Amino acid sequence: MASLENGLNQTEQELYLLISKFRLIFFVHLEIAKIFCLSKVNLLTTFLLLLTQVFAFGQDGGQILLKSVEEIQRLTSLQFEMVSNERIEGELLQSKSLTKTEMNPYRSYLKGILGDGTRGPELLYAKDKNNNEVLVSPNKFPFFNIKTKPNSWILRKGHHYTVEENIYTFISKVMVNEFKKLGHDNLDQYVSMQDDVLYNNKKCYHITTNWTEFEWIRYKVKNGETLTSIAQSKRICDTQVLFKNDDVDSYEDVETGDDILIPNHYAKQVIFYIEKTSLLPLYIKISDEKGVFAIYEISELIINPEFNELDFSTENEDYNFKY
Repeated sequence: MASLENGLNQTEQELYLLISKFRLIFFVHLEIAKIFCLSKVNLLTTFLLLLTQVFAFGQDGGQILLKSVEEIQRLTSLQFEMVSNERIEGELLQSKSLTKTEMNPYRSYLKGILGDGTRGPELLYAKDKNNNEVLVSPNKFPFFNIKTKPNSWILRKGHHYTVEENIYTFISKVMVNEFKKLGHDNLDQYVSMQDDVLYNNKKCYHITTNWTEFEWIRYKVKNGETLTSIAQSKRICDTQVLFKNDDVDSYEDVETGDDILIPNHYAKQVIFYIEKTSLLPLYIKISDEKGVFAIYEISELIINPEFNELDFSTENEDYNFKY
C-alpha cells in the first residue's frame, strides 16, 4: 500500500493535473468567448465562476484528512479542553478535562473538570519515566497520591484510550492505519465532504468517513498479547473489543490461543469538523454498528505552546499533588 508520504506526493500530482485541467478549460472558454463575442464583464464573471468550481473541486475530503494527519504529526505541544462522551456498557458517559501535552519526549498533565466546574482528578505522566507509571491525585477520598500503570482499571474505567496518548495522536494513528488498508487511490470511495460548518465560532470542513464493510471478525490471541496490545497493533479500540466479548472481563483477561472478536476497521463511521486554519479536528463523532460510540468536542485549543518544567511537575502551585 502507498505510504502517507506517497499520498502527499500524489496530492502534488493531483494539483498539477488540476492546474493543467484549469488551463485547458480556460483556453477553451476564451475561444468560445471570442466566437460568441462575449463582453469583458461577461467574460470576467464566467471566469470567476470557473475559478470557484475548479478550486472547490480540488478540496476533497480525503486530501483534507491527509493534510490534517500531517499537521498533527508536526505538533510539538498542545493544550486544550475536551468534553468526551464515550460508550461504556451501553451508556454514553460524559467527562470533561484539561490537557497539556508535549509530544517528544511524550509527557502529559491532565485535570478532570467536574460538572460544577470544580477540580476533578489530576494526572501526571512522562513516557518511560518513573517506571512508566502515572501519578494520580484523586482530589477526593482517600486524598493521597496514587501511582499506577497507564492501563490500570482505575484510569481506564470510563475511558476509551490511555493517558499514553491524547485524542490527536490517537486519532491520527487510527487514520494512518485506515489509509494504509484502503490505499490513497481509494479514499474517495470512503470519504465525503459536506457543507462547511461553524463550530465554536470557527469555520470547519465537515468530513465523513464511511467504512461500509465494517464487521466483527475472529482473531486468535498470540503469546503475550492483551486486548490493549492487540488494539494498538490493529489501531482499533480495546474498550469496544472488551464489551463485545462477554467472556473477557478486563484488558488483560486473554490467553494465548483464545478466540475473540475484533472489528476489521476502527469504526463504521467517523464525522470530523476540521478547523480550516489549523487543519486540526475540533469535533469527532464515532459510530459502530450499534450507533454512536464516542463523541469528542475540543475547545480552548492552543497549538505548540511553550511549556516549562513546572507544567509537568508536582511542584506547580496550580496543581494539587500535595500528599
